[in-house]
Amino acid sequence: MRYPRVMSEVELVFELIDATGGGCCRLGADETIEAASPGFLSLAGFEGDPSGQTPHALVPELPALAELPERASADAAMFRHVGADGVGRELTAARAGVHLILIDRSGEARLRRTQTRLGRQIDDLKAELAAREREPRRPRVRSMAELARRLDEAIMRARRYRHPVSIVAIRVEAQASADASLYSTVSDTLVSSVRGVDDLGRVDAQHWVLVLPHTPIAGAEVVGKRVQARLGKLELERVAIGVAQVGDEEAGSAAVERADQACTQALEKGGGLLLAVALV
Repeated sequence: MRYPRVMSEVELVFELIDATGGGCCRLGADETIEAASPGFLSLAGFEGDPSGQTPHALVPELPALAELPERASADAAMFRHVGADGVGRELTAARAGVHLILIDRSGEARLRRTQTRLGRQIDDLKAELAAREREPRRPRVRSMAELARRLDEAIMRARRYRHPVSIVAIRVEAQASADASLYSTVSDTLVSSVRGVDDLGRVDAQHWVLVLPHTPIAGAEVVGKRVQARLGKLELERVAIGVAQVGDEEAGSAAVERADQACTQALEKGGGLLLAVALV
């Protein structure tokens, strides 16, 4: 009858430590290696028989054996070792009697480096955000498709929190010989005439639409008059403005259409500002 081979104490220690992802070797009286586990050789990046060699021959970065603790804690110092296999590893070492133990902490080191990098990125983003907050917010000229999406979002928020949203439509006419830069000046003037929370869209070279959150029709009328006064200083023949407040159940596109109709009527009358009929 054959009995299973009983593992020696050294083999048992080696197997237990290797099972944790570490490695172990047994030192002789002269502090050379008598035997080493597969895990130890793997972490050292060494191939072959290490018997008779010092641990520092396999792992030059290893601290002095006399300085190693008996147990490795989370606060234990780490050192980086690049083995003969070319793989770099972050290791911690401990010495328990005749056993030298290596612990692979590469994953922990990578995690710490990642946390440090992310922390720096977060700090950079916070600094950038703070810098942006210090700068005055100015709206940009959006496409009408983008403006329609922004308007729908503004209306959803307005109905949730019960605050008004108004629309201002603007049309201008200039002489046929007017330079194209005049209309760029009109856009710049409109951008400088509204708040950072407002949205400005351009229908064409002579037609713009403003979306004013948190603004009733009376406030939108004030904005319209300010825009009219500023555009009046440019070389334009006519400036027409239509103002409408979005109704409680009205679609955003319908409110824009009402503001546009008022704007068109004002343009037909030679310019000026008209308020659209309020929806009940």
